[in-house]
Amino acid sequence: MDDTRLAEVTRRLRARADGILAAAWFMPEARTGYPAIDLPPAEAGLASRAACLGAVRGEAVAALFAPINPSHVARALDAAWRVTTPDDLLDARLTAATGHLADVLGPEPEGIDRALELLMPAAIATPAEGHPVYAGLRAIGFPGSPLGDLWRACDLVRERRGDSHRNAWVTAGFDPVEINVLTELWRGVPVGSVTTNQMGWTVPDCSAALERLAEEGLVADDELTDEGRSARDEVERATDRQERALAEALGVNAEELFVLLDPWARAVVTSGPLPWEDTA
Repeated sequence: MDDTRLAEVTRRLRARADGILAAAWFMPEARTGYPAIDLPPAEAGLASRAACLGAVRGEAVAALFAPINPSHVARALDAAWRVTTPDDLLDARLTAATGHLADVLGPEPEGIDRALELLMPAAIATPAEGHPVYAGLRAIGFPGSPLGDLWRACDLVRERRGDSHRNAWVTAGFDPVEINVLTELWRGVPVGSVTTNQMGWTVPDCSAALERLAEEGLVADDELTDEGRSARDEVERATDRQERALAEALGVNAEELFVLLDPWARAVVTSGPLPWEDTA
C-alpha cells in the first residue's frame, strides 16, 4: 500500500470512528453526568475515557491526553478515583453511549454484522507498543453486543490514532498548545475557535504559542507559512505511517466498511446540540 492510499484509508476510518464516538458528546449524560457517579459531566467524561488504564494518577494520564490542558485532566482523574472505580466508569460510559446509539441508529442497524466482521479484527490487528491508551482499551476486550462492539471498535481506532498522533507531534518538537494552534491554522479556522478552546487553553496560551511558532518561521500574520504547512503535513504523515497495520488489515474491504459506517457517523453527529453549545 503506497503512502497516498495509506493516508486515505486511515484518515477516512478515523473520521467515521470519531463520528460514531460522538455519541459521547451528544448523549444526555454529557450534560448531566452519569446518574450513579458523583462527578460533574466534564470530569466524568475525561475520567471514563481514561478508565481503560486503571486507577492511574491524574498527572500521568495528563501526559497521555497531552493536547488537553494537563490541569484539567489531572483534576478530573484525581477527583474520579476519590468517588468511583475504573470498572464503574467503563460500564457507565458504555451503557450511556450505546443507549444513545440505539436511540439514533436502532438496536441493530442494517449491515452491522458485516461492519463488525470487517472492523473488529482490524481494530486489534495493530501493535500496542508506544500506544498505551490503545493498549489499555484493547485489554478490556469487546462487550459482546452489536452496538457495544461497534462502540469499542471505533474507540480502539480513535485511541490508536490518537496515540500515534501524540507520538508524531512530540517527536517533531511541538508542545501541546503549539500542536493545537498549528492544527487550527492547518484546518483553516481561527485560532481559539475550535480545538484550543475545547482543550482548555486560554487566549494568552495561544498568543504565546503563535509567537513561538512565528519565531521558528512556521507562522506569519496568523497564517501558516509554507514551512509551517509542511511541518504540520509531516506530523499527519508520521501519524499515518504508524497506522499501516490497520490499513493493511482492512485491505480491499476498506471501501465496503466506509459505506457501512458513513450513514451511522452522520446520524450521530447530527443527533443534537453539543454540551458546550447554547441551547437556550
